Amino acid sequence: MSIDLDRRALLGAAAAASAVSLAPSIASAQAQEIAVGWYPGLLGGNFRKGFLDTYADAKSVKIIESWDNPRFTQMQANRNQPNLHVAIFLDVLLPIVARSGLITELSTTQIPNLADVDPRVQSAAGKFAVPATYGSWGIAYNAKYVKKPITSWADLLRDDLKGHVSSPNITYNSSIYTLDALAALRGGSLKSPEAGLEATHQIRRSGPGLWDQESIAVGWLKTGEIWATPYFSGNILAMMKDPDLADLRFAIPAEGAYAVSMNITRVKNASAGAAPEAFVNHMLSVPAQEAWSRAGGGRPVNSKAAVPKEVVETVPTADRLRRVDWDYYAANRTAIVDQWNRVVNR
Repeated sequence: MSIDLDRRALLGAAAAASAVSLAPSIASAQAQEIAVGWYPGLLGGNFRKGFLDTYADAKSVKIIESWDNPRFTQMQANRNQPNLHVAIFLDVLLPIVARSGLITELSTTQIPNLADVDPRVQSAAGKFAVPATYGSWGIAYNAKYVKKPITSWADLLRDDLKGHVSSPNITYNSSIYTLDALAALRGGSLKSPEAGLEATHQIRRSGPGLWDQESIAVGWLKTGEIWATPYFSGNILAMMKDPDLADLRFAIPAEGAYAVSMNITRVKNASAGAAPEAFVNHMLSVPAQEAWSRAGGGRPVNSKAAVPKEVVETVPTADRLRRVDWDYYAANRTAIVDQWNRVVNR
């Protein structure tokens, strides 16, 4: 008996000593704060519900909210002393970011959940990024005023909607999806956008104008000043819960909606031990992906995650969504913006 007690005492002492020796390394790992560049507004609140509330070390994650362009500008200014460890970008800017030398390749050895990402999900930056989630760019409309359902991108130009349609301006990056869609109605594309530019000009002249902030689009939809506008599926699902927008609908045009991916990138030379990769790995985990899908209305990229019914209805699978040639856009961005200003804003 005494021998057993002594043995247990020795084992207990050894365990205690081991715990004490491990404590400093555990504490230092927990103290590694990381900064993540994400979006403001609805997306910001939903990020917390989806990716932070499900993370054991959430207190170590600092969220810096901004849109893509100012985030990229800030990263360029802080190239030698990065203030972000992980940065999220939409496809629109991603090829430009990838070519900037500001981000580094993602590693499957450090981020094992990359192995569970649906192979149909593609990043416009290859190994430099992986979508955290994706939604669709289609058409939002108010069924209180639009009696005939919208089913095509061409419906934005319907006579019965004339004067009550808007679209994002070129200063809002997602305007490129709509430009490509309207150009394609006449056999064009981003490489030959003339028809799309002219159609956008018609929309601008006949209605209240183009919006460059989501708050403007939401306000116009609420007041009935506009009845329809191209928009992002995730935000529409959230807006449908607003009593003032009870008749809001989201249309996936027959020609196809566009994939809107929010892509995770790892900022180069931003050191914080293994903490950034650990958080990226969490973002791609089943619990985080499912929580984000419920909160943010986007499709999970983890193939093992369940998809809510409302997301299935508003976001087709990646292989059924249209994509813009973002490499072409990156190489010709200045020329496209100049064309827009000459034609649309004339």
